[in-house]
Amino acid sequence: MKQNIYNITFIVVCFLALYLLENSLQAFPLRLGIALLVSFIAGEILAKAGLPRISTYLIIGIITGPYAVSFFSLKEVADLRIIDSIALSTIAFVAGSDIDFRKGSTKFSKILSFSLMQFIIGFSAALLIFYIMGQFFHFSLFTNISFILFLALILNAVSPATTVAVIKETGSKGKLTDYVLSTAILKDFTIIVCFSILLSLLGSQGEEASITKVLTEEFVSAAAGVAAGFAVFVYMRFVRINLGVFLFLTIIIITWICREMHLSNLMVFITAGVFLNNFTRFGSIVTESIDKNFNIILLIFFFSAGMVIDLKALMSMFALAVFIVILRIVILYVSCYISGKFIKEDFKIKQLSFMGFIGQAGVSIGFAKIIASIFPFGDIFQTLILAVVGINQIMGPILFRFSLQKAGEIK
Repeated sequence: MKQNIYNITFIVVCFLALYLLENSLQAFPLRLGIALLVSFIAGEILAKAGLPRISTYLIIGIITGPYAVSFFSLKEVADLRIIDSIALSTIAFVAGSDIDFRKGSTKFSKILSFSLMQFIIGFSAALLIFYIMGQFFHFSLFTNISFILFLALILNAVSPATTVAVIKETGSKGKLTDYVLSTAILKDFTIIVCFSILLSLLGSQGEEASITKVLTEEFVSAAAGVAAGFAVFVYMRFVRINLGVFLFLTIIIITWICREMHLSNLMVFITAGVFLNNFTRFGSIVTESIDKNFNIILLIFFFSAGMVIDLKALMSMFALAVFIVILRIVILYVSCYISGKFIKEDFKIKQLSFMGFIGQAGVSIGFAKIIASIFPFGDIFQTLILAVVGINQIMGPILFRFSLQKAGEIK
């Protein structure tokens, strides 16, 4: 009890310091350090009550960000993008290094079938419901076919980073963990491809809407991931000097290259991790090396993710956003149940896996921004998606942790 009082007092003092330093541009690194420290301590306190640490990091990011108390400006949040990208690259590398198709408890063919079937059912069901709402109940937003097509697609998007974060924090292992992680990655790739196709068919014929461009970037990113994985393998096989430092420097360098060459750092590092874990014997060593400093990566990534959640957007479309969030959860449950039954899986996959796909983050927000820049309805669409993503990203880690606990896969 006494320790909790000390911790809470410390957090209050830190918030007071943030308030006093709010208008000091020179104190940005100091403010960032204090805010991250508050997030870390609050995360440790609330973790004892069962709240995932990353949920606390998100909430503190929202509170201190430019859309709430405004301890940080929009420009300062934008300046953190490279750090955010490095954190995402690290999470993606660990995600790939945790996927083992050689000796996993589930076959890749079953995971692939589950992923594709879940996506097809989820997209079709959402599209049908939105169409009915527009045509028969005269919801004006849903009378535009482009609007409902993009909305149905983005509602199927997930957050592999959130999935990895919960798995790492809980130390979960088992069939449900394998299915959710692998499916999140496969769905992410599928939705990126489908989005590029829809954009080409429904949007302008400019550079942004080029199917060939998007597909080329994804496949080049995958090839770059294999090359990066091979380079890491050579270093680990022949050099072996301070592997942890080498991996983090490699992540920083390749993340910068991805940004300059317009490659997907998520795809590059997931592929590199999969290559190392399935074609060499060093995958587990990579994970162990990064795990030593992984909590700080999660802290930075999810704190910064919270800072970009727009509370004004959330409140302006709160009722509709809540309806869509509930509808999405129902569709996820039905699609996972039917897909799990089709591939003859057990209770864990049929009735619990849907909770692993609720979290949404970067990909959904990125898609919404692209649509906002192209379509007449773009601003309303972006506001709605930001509101939905905000709710899902707060709920997702909590529900995924619950499902893993229910499945008995948490250590």
